[in-house]
Amino acid sequence: MKKWVMFSFLILLLTACAETGSQNSKITEIGRSERFVAYDNGTVKDLTTGLMWAAADSGGPIRWSKAKTYCNDYRGGGYDDWRMPTNEELKAIYNLRIINPYPVSEGCKGVCHITRFIHLSCCPVWSWDGINEVETFFHFHYGPKDWRDQSLATHHPRVLPVRDER
Repeated sequence: MKKWVMFSFLILLLTACAETGSQNSKITEIGRSERFVAYDNGTVKDLTTGLMWAAADSGGPIRWSKAKTYCNDYRGGGYDDWRMPTNEELKAIYNLRIINPYPVSEGCKGVCHITRFIHLSCCPVWSWDGINEVETFFHFHYGPKDWRDQSLATHHPRVLPVRDER
């Protein structure tokens, strides 16, 4: 009887471990470039920095104060540790040679220079240094020379959640 209980417990434990590991195996790769991998759970992995990005921005204009909350509450891909990106993180995924194929929303101008795996509905994206309450945004049309203070946010910035891959 004791052996049967131990055997049953071992089978149960192995089944539980197998189920836990298979959760991530259900995620399917839907696109790949030299630097980015897109998954069917709405996430994009940056192979250079190791960061994971949401596959789409907030979808509409959002105030900076609400953008932080949006990122903290975001649950894309089943993860719960999303945050607002820093200026440097946004700068790292800007690429002038790339023209994102998604059209921007009405009222937004220009094309966004970012991987085709991330859909920006408008090129300005909020950023935060993680320490100070300095509200800035990065413009994916104009690039790194166009950091802006939130008081100049007439372009209706969006927010693009990011997380540190563990």
